[in-house]
Amino acid sequence: MILMKIAFFTDTYVPNRDGVVTALVNYKQELEKLGHEVYIFTPGTKKQKKENRDKKVYYFTSASFKPYPDYRLSLFPFLSAVKAVKEIKPDIVHSHGVATTGLAAVQCSRSLKVPAIASFHTMIPQATHYLAKKEDTQKLLEKVAWKYLRWYYSLFRIVTVPSEHTAKILRQHGIENTRVLPMGISVKYYANGDGKKVRDKYSLGKKKIVLHVGRMVEEKNIGMLINEAQSIVNKNPDIRFVMVGGGPAEESFRSMARMKGVDEYFVFTGFVPREELPDYYAAADAFAFPSTFDTQGLVALEAMAAGVPVVVQADSAAAEIVEDGVNGFTFKSPIDFREKILAAVAGKGRMSEAASKKAAEYSKSRRTEALVRLYESILSSP
Repeated sequence: MILMKIAFFTDTYVPNRDGVVTALVNYKQELEKLGHEVYIFTPGTKKQKKENRDKKVYYFTSASFKPYPDYRLSLFPFLSAVKAVKEIKPDIVHSHGVATTGLAAVQCSRSLKVPAIASFHTMIPQATHYLAKKEDTQKLLEKVAWKYLRWYYSLFRIVTVPSEHTAKILRQHGIENTRVLPMGISVKYYANGDGKKVRDKYSLGKKKIVLHVGRMVEEKNIGMLINEAQSIVNKNPDIRFVMVGGGPAEESFRSMARMKGVDEYFVFTGFVPREELPDYYAAADAFAFPSTFDTQGLVALEAMAAGVPVVVQADSAAAEIVEDGVNGFTFKSPIDFREKILAAVAGKGRMSEAASKKAAEYSKSRRTEALVRLYESILSSP
């Protein structure tokens, strides 16, 4: 095995919490276990730059992205990136972003004449509502976004995508140089939670818990769960909905639950530290994931690692991990969603083992080994 120096360029990193950050942290940990060196280049605050003691994390000067303040944009990182990368002398550059940090990855690759690959993590064209409220403007911005992404990803030999579903969407928009490479999770970590802690904390006793974990944002389709909550509870009065995560739409979803008259059935936890997440998964009887925005759906895998059946959109990336009626359910309509939630709650006992078994296929060690093989094939090719 060739030991490598790898430069990750990303628009988001800790302390942010999202699927991209989870994937990067997992990759970094596993790559370092194998003896590789991983360097992170990412936007940071003045405080992060000043207090940073990790020589393998480089923070670019950045500005907050006003529509979503937790995210930042690097400000003209090109010269500083090239200078830093020249000192490191990486074997390969891997871009996980598409904004200025991603462009800096391209600049560094070309300046040092080292190979570069990119990963597609986020359906940016479906998030234009952060920039415009009018539907016509959103559609225009979506076209512009795809045009930019076609150009950006043409700069790389290979673009990894975490699911066949995502690869298909990219091909439909003219991005052909894709390679499907799913990301992994800490299977054992999420399989050993204490559900009683969560049940006691929120006085849920022996209620049936339908869990959602993720950023509280419009594009996650969380409104569907709130809309269907009353019908679900009508058929099973013991069901309660636990919504884990924070984000710009959190208050909007709380208000929606109040307006629908179902807020008594909901627990909005806000941000939950990573070390407590296994307890939430362990407490759950079913995991609701109505999003079509996600390019893989790591939280669905985390739930399955805890033996929890998941309910996902039929036409989504997450549907690739679900064997309908065996380890979870797929749905095609709001009414179908409602019925599948009820079926998952009722069927957890018989589906739990199958859910855990499927999650094991996506262990972070196994998925990192696949990434290493890709790196090695690139480095060995002319």
